[in-house]
Amino acid sequence: MELFSEIYSCYYKVMEKILNTASKEPVTQEIITNIINNNGFSESAFYILPKLIHGDWQLLDEKDGKYISKLNGEVKRPLTLLEKSWLKAILSDKRIVLFLKQQEILYLKQYLKDVEPLFDVNDFYYYDMFLDGDNYEDENYIRNFRMVIEALKDKRAITICFENRKRGFIIGSYIPLKIQYSSKNDKFRVYTVRIRYNKIVTRAIINIARISSIESSNEKFIGDIEELYKYINQSKCTEPVVIEISKERNALERCMLHFASYEKRTEYDEETDKYISYIYYDKQDEKELLIRILSFGPVIKVLGPKTFLNLVKDRVKSQLELLEM
Repeated sequence: MELFSEIYSCYYKVMEKILNTASKEPVTQEIITNIINNNGFSESAFYILPKLIHGDWQLLDEKDGKYISKLNGEVKRPLTLLEKSWLKAILSDKRIVLFLKQQEILYLKQYLKDVEPLFDVNDFYYYDMFLDGDNYEDENYIRNFRMVIEALKDKRAITICFENRKRGFIIGSYIPLKIQYSSKNDKFRVYTVRIRYNKIVTRAIINIARISSIESSNEKFIGDIEELYKYINQSKCTEPVVIEISKERNALERCMLHFASYEKRTEYDEETDKYISYIYYDKQDEKELLIRILSFGPVIKVLGPKTFLNLVKDRVKSQLELLEM
């Protein structure tokens, strides 16, 4: 099976963008040039633009200095065999019901009936995953998840009623900004900003499984949506955790997958022949990040900051005391 197809190439992507834009309304040469510069390589305009403008490719019609696509409708790239095989595989994932309706799943299964799945989800054994993950078959959970997704896409507030371990049930208007999945806990949670009287009240991280109901809300945030993202990022640590990753036991790849949900920067240190990764995290996630890092054992070394190093030492010390009891 081919892993690469030329339809993924930069030139194909640029042409798809140009033709789809020109199919909606006439475009100027300046707009075409901007599309090429924004989506292609630095030299792409020198090759693509003359072919389009002078009619070598016979894809655009020119009238009054503007160009329109000769094709009917938008360009739709067909799925490759690899993509079909991957899609067939993830249809067996228990979480697929959160993103696709039942009729959509049945349609895709029929469409892909003659395609071999890329992998079998049952072939994977998660040795470090908790067994009390979210119940993805629960109809209320599915409904709540989809409503969160829709509100996140529209950047609008919804009224959420959820259970807090310390304060009981809480009801308020929240704007979902991002959803995070923990592979270790097998749980989804949503990062939100609470809104009252159209103003920011506080930030909240809500486990989807703890939500009992979601309804529409009349609350609206008056301001730039980017302000909300800046607000939730204020809870991030001032200093990133710095870890040194060895090349043993495929440690780098495992770390990149394990910490995929975190903002990070990784570089190679030629002197030590090891990788240095800077992980930025939400302060509320500090304990979870600590546990995750320690689970890698000797293939990871924490270099800083000092406050996090002290947490590592205290954690290891307490574990030793438990073993000596």
